[in-house]
Amino acid sequence: MRITYIHQHFKLPTEGGGGRPYQFARRLVAEGHAVTMIAGGAADSRYEIDGIEVRQVSSKYDNSQGWAQRIYTFATFMVRAARVAASVRADVVFASSTPLTVAIPGILASTRQRAPFVFEVRDLWPRVPIALGYLPKWLHAPARLLERFAYRRASEIIALSPWMEAGVKDVLPSASTHMIPNCSDLDMVARGDRATYRHSFGFRDHEIVFYYGGSLGVGYDPEWLADFAIRAKDEGVRVVVAGDGAGRQLIAQKLHEEGIAPSSVLLGKLPRSRVLELAVASDVALSSLIDVPELMHNSLNKVFDALAVGTPVAFNHGGWLCDTVTGAGAGWLVPRRWTQTGLRDFLTSIELDDTLTVAGERARSLAAQRFDRDRLFEQFHEVLREAADAGSAG
Repeated sequence: MRITYIHQHFKLPTEGGGGRPYQFARRLVAEGHAVTMIAGGAADSRYEIDGIEVRQVSSKYDNSQGWAQRIYTFATFMVRAARVAASVRADVVFASSTPLTVAIPGILASTRQRAPFVFEVRDLWPRVPIALGYLPKWLHAPARLLERFAYRRASEIIALSPWMEAGVKDVLPSASTHMIPNCSDLDMVARGDRATYRHSFGFRDHEIVFYYGGSLGVGYDPEWLADFAIRAKDEGVRVVVAGDGAGRQLIAQKLHEEGIAPSSVLLGKLPRSRVLELAVASDVALSSLIDVPELMHNSLNKVFDALAVGTPVAFNHGGWLCDTVTGAGAGWLVPRRWTQTGLRDFLTSIELDDTLTVAGERARSLAAQRFDRDRLFEQFHEVLREAADAGSAG
């Protein structure tokens, strides 16, 4: 097949961010398909990586942007990506949100090329930005119309969590949906290199290390991360944060006020491969979200990466991932408001006997059984093939 794959935030393994588009696209190429990836970036460019033809349009997105800037960036990508996508020959057009506006170039390309349109819902827009207060009221109705239009035009819809799939069905009960969550790359980093990675990050041999690896946008509760790092230090436990975004300065300020050097906690934005090494080097991963129900059902890359390398996860939030991981004995739900005594008791409990070892083994087992990239790719591949076959028959 000739596949047009539209994803505004396409990242390579050498960059920070989620790996789903790159990993799925290179596997499609390995299956013999021709893949054109249309992505946003600092400038217009065209290149090939691992057989994927990348058509980058000038539309630079940054998590630290204000919402007016973000809306402008999303609109710019929508227009420029539509122009490129419509010119690319395709047997199937696949567009992956967020933002929801990527549906427009997908639909236009699908119409121009007379190819089926498959839409991926990575976050339930506009419900989430409305809940966060990020979307101006005058945009609520147009955004809901676009959501319904995108679902109606898609021959197949992929959702990244059960809640997202249910949300699609709430809007369009007749939609053909498939729940394919984010994935764990089981073989990207070797667990056996743990001592080497710990040394490379400057961790002491016997110190307990918690890490957070991901965006520091406001929705990921940077204030909680700062509070946890401060309290943990009083217990002789180290917390490190790899990532960037609007909340990084808030964390740095709170650490400074407590006499903690921000550089001892904040590692900056790292390539995904290096974040996986950090996961191996650490004892527990952190997953944090502000207390907004609509956020609890995300498909968080940081959790799947931690599971992939056998690192258990501590959640400050509920939701399907927390329920799945804690239910498997591969993590813990921890308080949003720590007391020093409560933190001390939690740390004591995870340091008992082989608690961390067992939780890590269960994390790795969960990743292999439920979230293995190769297995979930087969489901993804089948959706595209079904769409293409149906389009050909039509």
